[in-house]
Amino acid sequence: MWLIDPQFSPLKDVPGPDSYDNILLGDIGKVVRSRLSSVYEGWFAKYGHTFSFRSLFLSRILCTKDPKAVAHILNHAYDFPKSPDTRKFLAKMFGEGLLFAEGGDHKRQRKILNPCFSSAHIRELTPVFYDKAYELRDIWLRQIEEGRLESKEIDVFVWLARATLDIIGLAGFDYAFDTLNQGETDELVRAFMDLFAPMQNPPTLAFVVAMIPLLRLFPNERAKVTARSTAVMTRVGARLLQEKRAAVLASASSADGVEKKSVAGNDLLSVLIKANMATDIKDSERMTNVEVIGQIYTLLIAGHETTSTTLTWLLYDLAHLENQRVQAKLREELQSVTTDRPTMDELNALPYLDAVVRENLRLNSALDGTSRCAGRDTSIPVSTPYIDKKGVERMEIRIGAGEEIILPISLINRDKELWGEDADEFKPERWLEGNAHSRSSEIPGVFSSVLTFLGGPRACIGYRFALLELKVLIFALLRDISVELPDPAPEIEKKSL
Repeated sequence: MWLIDPQFSPLKDVPGPDSYDNILLGDIGKVVRSRLSSVYEGWFAKYGHTFSFRSLFLSRILCTKDPKAVAHILNHAYDFPKSPDTRKFLAKMFGEGLLFAEGGDHKRQRKILNPCFSSAHIRELTPVFYDKAYELRDIWLRQIEEGRLESKEIDVFVWLARATLDIIGLAGFDYAFDTLNQGETDELVRAFMDLFAPMQNPPTLAFVVAMIPLLRLFPNERAKVTARSTAVMTRVGARLLQEKRAAVLASASSADGVEKKSVAGNDLLSVLIKANMATDIKDSERMTNVEVIGQIYTLLIAGHETTSTTLTWLLYDLAHLENQRVQAKLREELQSVTTDRPTMDELNALPYLDAVVRENLRLNSALDGTSRCAGRDTSIPVSTPYIDKKGVERMEIRIGAGEEIILPISLINRDKELWGEDADEFKPERWLEGNAHSRSSEIPGVFSSVLTFLGGPRACIGYRFALLELKVLIFALLRDISVELPDPAPEIEKKSL
């Protein structure tokens, strides 16, 4: 069927490469083998804001950075769900939580999760952020002092990953991973680390296995590791759920039942369970145990890996010689604060810290792109017309039901048409210059005009958590420590797989 349908796809007339690597992979092999987004970048330069290319068995994929098209897709998220294959992959890795859910299930889950990520509740988690941030700072300072040096070469990624894992453990589940002191010894930590360890198999093979169900009947080593890790995560997640539910019930009045204001822990899981068991929601709206455990998986990855990676890139950018001025200006602002633990509002009132965080999230999105598919035959409007392969000017993209769409987040965040000719530069001042990036307002990001947290009904629900965590870690670490690259400086590049 795949060999025939592409010939009748509405995308066949959208500009894009006519040739492809082979009939099995199309151009997917070229995409996953390349430096992050470089193939897409070349195609955008050649074909304009919108193009299509060949995927498995020559099926077609749409890729667009047109602001109006991106806004339409994100704001009508339930008309453009994740593909069935993507959802199967997410279910295997993260369970049936918010990342997996679509349509009514997504609305229902998000409604129950909303109290966990309100500004008021995130504010209550601030002490956890500071405790771990200063614990990490003290470890780094101690390593410098023990070496009797003014500086020491430190692998910041490893330590930031430990700090953010400890934070999500305590803030998310009141669970002490304690990796800053003990390393990755906890069984849940080990399962999690194994699950996201670099793949030994070629990325093209991993993609093909994920997309072709028949190949899953012949599990490779990665599949076996995934099965072992998810088994541990399921077991520990079920135990956490049982313990938290018992604590909520024990603290609730037997006469009044469970109320959302019951005092039984401020961690995200306790708040979620209270909201899910509250007397003022219908039984049909409650999450199942499987869905709640899925949220635990989701919190682990979304509240750990993304934040540590984003902050590592910030320190890497600040460590460059040309950004020492930025680092010094930031430190001066941080040191002007008279308390060691400013509140969330006090942190948010620091203009240069805010500008640095925004610029870091723009340049260093943890997610390179996001994939959707058309839920039905439809048309997507564009702000810039394109000429199709028949020579006709088009103001909309016709797409068939089930056809995949790629939104290249990192390229949109660096698009020179939106951000100016200096879009590839680390320049926090752009956020202090008024209308210096006025066209970026066409992008419907939930935070500022960047797509790092996406936008629309499926925008990242935990973006406030991530922002406060980033600001607290930056405040605690860079107030007392400066960063610079070793000599010779390592060459680092981003990889999506």
